[in-house]
Amino acid sequence: MVPVPAVFIGVLLGPISAKFIDSSRWGSAAEGQTSDITLGVARVVIGVQLVIAGFQLPAKYNLLRWKEMALCLLPIMTIMWLCTTLCLLATVPKITLLAALVIGSCVTCTDPILSQAIAKGPFADKFVSRDLREIISSEAGANDGFGFPFLMLAVYLIRHADVPGAGSHSARGLELVARAEEGIGRLGGGVGVAMKNWFVETWLYIVVMSVAIGAIVGYGSCLALKFALRKKWVDSESYLLYPTAIGVRPITHETVALSDQPLTVYLALARRNLWHARN
Repeated sequence: MVPVPAVFIGVLLGPISAKFIDSSRWGSAAEGQTSDITLGVARVVIGVQLVIAGFQLPAKYNLLRWKEMALCLLPIMTIMWLCTTLCLLATVPKITLLAALVIGSCVTCTDPILSQAIAKGPFADKFVSRDLREIISSEAGANDGFGFPFLMLAVYLIRHADVPGAGSHSARGLELVARAEEGIGRLGGGVGVAMKNWFVETWLYIVVMSVAIGAIVGYGSCLALKFALRKKWVDSESYLLYPTAIGVRPITHETVALSDQPLTVYLALARRNLWHARN
């Protein structure tokens, strides 16, 4: 479904209009549960879409096209992040540089769902070349995870660096900080501490752990599927649904919740794609 009609139908069915979908009344109807439900649904939707982006690529695509992927995910994404930040500074009144960096990191990533509007369907088949469609799908699936370090760099600078505007809060902001757990807010230490924590916690812990978990999940699921196929325990319908399970399972695991989940899911599917090409 294209984005505009999807948003329109969502508004009609939501609590503002028909109240057919009203998450505030689901389950125990606890106060503030809408945010948690929205986050959970969004994670599942992104996980399923990453499955589509990763599984429909040609065999060994990421292995054969690693140069193009590296170009898209490193220099081009960085330029997009900085350009988006400059646009925010130029158009949004009184926004600080660090706040613009945070917002820019969130919108830099190509949405894997929206990208399918130009990568799939009759329009794409007629007007978009196959190579371009494949690189759009692959990059859209991977950049959700690669955009995470940009976000954390801005967040660590806000929490540690002595930058004008980084420590100011509105009345609503002070209320949210008061309700949050310990360790939330300005911690001080300067730019050096911010960069150290960004490198250690984001790159060496979250990103590396995501790569490791994605590789383990992808390789382990391939071994399990190979064993099941040898024993003839899997029919064709279950075989086609297996990638969906690979995509959804990591985002529901407690350990993976501490990692970069989109990157974990995409790497698991990429490993599955590579195994499928060899068998």
